[in-house]
Formats: sequence, C-alpha cells, structure tokens
Amino acid sequence: MRLQNLELMNFRNYLHEHIRPGFSLNILNGENAQGKTNILESVYLACTGKSFRTIKESEIINWQNDFSLISCLFESAGRELELKVLLTPGQKKIKVNGAPVRGYPLGWPGVVLFTPDDMVIVKGSPQERRRFLDAEIGPFDNRYVYCLGRYQRILTQRNNLLREIRDRKRDSELLQTWNEQLCQYGAQIIFFRLALLKKANPVIRSIYHELTGGLEELSIRYLSSLKIDCMTSEQEIINLFNAALSAAKNEEIARGQSLIGPHRDDLVFLINKKEAKVYGSQGQQRTIVLVLKLAQMQMWHNEIGEHPILLLDDVLFELDNARQKALFNKIKENVQTFITSSTVRDIGAGDGLSKKLFIVREGKIIKSEKEV
Repeated sequence: MRLQNLELMNFRNYLHEHIRPGFSLNILNGENAQGKTNILESVYLACTGKSFRTIKESEIINWQNDFSLISCLFESAGRELELKVLLTPGQKKIKVNGAPVRGYPLGWPGVVLFTPDDMVIVKGSPQERRRFLDAEIGPFDNRYVYCLGRYQRILTQRNNLLREIRDRKRDSELLQTWNEQLCQYGAQIIFFRLALLKKANPVIRSIYHELTGGLEELSIRYLSSLKIDCMTSEQEIINLFNAALSAAKNEEIARGQSLIGPHRDDLVFLINKKEAKVYGSQGQQRTIVLVLKLAQMQMWHNEIGEHPILLLDDVLFELDNARQKALFNKIKENVQTFITSSTVRDIGAGDGLSKKLFIVREGKIIKSEKEV
C-alpha cells in the first residue's frame, strides 16, 4: 500500500494543501502545534473512516468553513484507489473511485498508527487493552466488527432492563431473552479474540525475542470473566456464559449492570512469566507496544499480501537507539512511513532508507525535499 497523493481542504488548520509523499520514509518536521499530527490524522481518517483524536468529527472542519475534504490516491496491489472523504456538520460521505461506500473491508487501505498514548495498552486500564483488541486486532476477522456492534447494543439494553428490574418497574423474567442474545454474541466475540490471539501470538513472541536478543520472552494471556481456555469451543462458551449469568443474577440486578462478558475481559502481558504492567521497566513496556505495532504490520502482510502504511506520531524520542534501529530494520523499504518530529536529529536510525522531508509551519508545507 502506498499513498501517492494527498490533498486537504479546510482540514483543521490546513485551508488547502497538496502533498506528494515519498516512496519510503516521510518526515514531517516542525515546532509543536503547527499541523504535523493533522497530516497523520488525515491519512488515518482516509484509511479507516475515523479520527484517532476525536469522536466529534465537526472539530476537524476548519472553523472558518462549513466543510472539510480529504482526497487521496493510493496504489494497492497494482491498482489505483481514489478515495475522498467529505465532512460537513453532522455528516460524512466517503467515495472510492467515484462510488459512495459505507464501511471499509479488510485489506484497503491498511494503516498502523503508533503514538505515545499507546503506552496505555500496557500501563492503562483493562478498557484500553479491550480497545486495542476491538479496534486494532479484531478487524482481521470481518465478522468481529459486526458481532461487537450487536453485542454493545444488546449490552446497553440489558443494563437498562437491570436498572428497571432493580427499581421494580419491570419483571426479572424478561432478562432471559436478553441473556440469550448476550451469550450468543458475547461468545462469538470471545471465540474470535482467542482465535486472533492464537494467530498473533507466534508473530509477537518472535519479534520480541528478536528485539531483546533472545534474552527475554513475551507471552500474552487472555483473562476472561468466564472460566475458559484457548481450546474452549463457541458452544461451550455459550453454556458457561449462561451459567455465569444465572449465578450472578441477583448481584447484577442490585448493581444495575452486566458484570460478566467480553466487556469485562482483559489481556495480561508477561515478560519471562512476570506481569509487565507491574514488574516491567519503562523500556520493556515501550518494547511491548513497539512489538504489537510491528506484529500488526506483519499480520496485515500475512492476511492481505501487502504492507500497510505506518504512522509514527512523535514516538521516536520514546525509543532508545536500539529500538529505533530495530523499527527501521523491520520496515526497510517495504513500508511507506510518515513520522512527525520536532527535530530531524531524532531520526538518525533511518540511514539507508530513501527519505522525503516536509517542513510544516502554521498549517502549511513550506518546504519539501528529497534526501539521500
């Protein structure tokens, strides 16, 4: 996957900008609050249909205007893909090669994002790790997103019913219908997660082993609110789920919320069998996040047959020289990469890669040049 052209109109602080990215490494250089991350956001939005910075897409539209337009030309699997995203207050329209589309099928366009905020995957709450599973690993199974959406809607309705039962406004017998649906879609989500982790784990372990020179081993454990393991079938998960809901019925009614299901599950990262969140150093925790991103890239290539675009938002200073070198050795010339940085000196580990430098100032690309 390559981005050949990017044109922005009224996108945050860019009134009108046209960018022709380089084949390999694209460096967006400038002071803070000049618009470097806005470029990454526009590429990410074009590739996924959503922003990584806000759920209020009206914030993206330049405050002096009433619409925002992203126009991209991608090259994918030997064919060109023209993609346009038009944002107006309360509405988003996406066209691919002139035809309106809804949703993004797996495989086009691929993108992996790495920001300093991704450290919460290791250090943050279980919600952050579930978000990583749902948003970054789950889409590798095209049924996952559908099941997750259904589950979340059912969960909301069931929680409302639990509160009404607690307040004696509804009869508890009504729970059974919602329990059946919750178990059906919840079991599918857990089953998909286990299958995806089973596929991802060898890639993750191999990359971590390589980055640490074989001195450390990384493993990932899925912690479920149900007593399951990687060999549990989908029907067995449904049966366990039903039994657990029956046992927790009175407590759930008293608290007015669903206490069991994939919305309560977690991941545990273990370095040499010790929990990284508790015992890992800052460097080890950063390495885990880097490995997860590299594994995502590898999974894209394994599943789709081509490399995704890589977006690195001000993360190089978070990585020491050894980890920077490992990152650039992995991407080489295969992955088109966009990096934001306040100083080009941060990017010395990219020697040997073809580079293109963009100087960003006040929502404008004031200079772009090829580097050897």
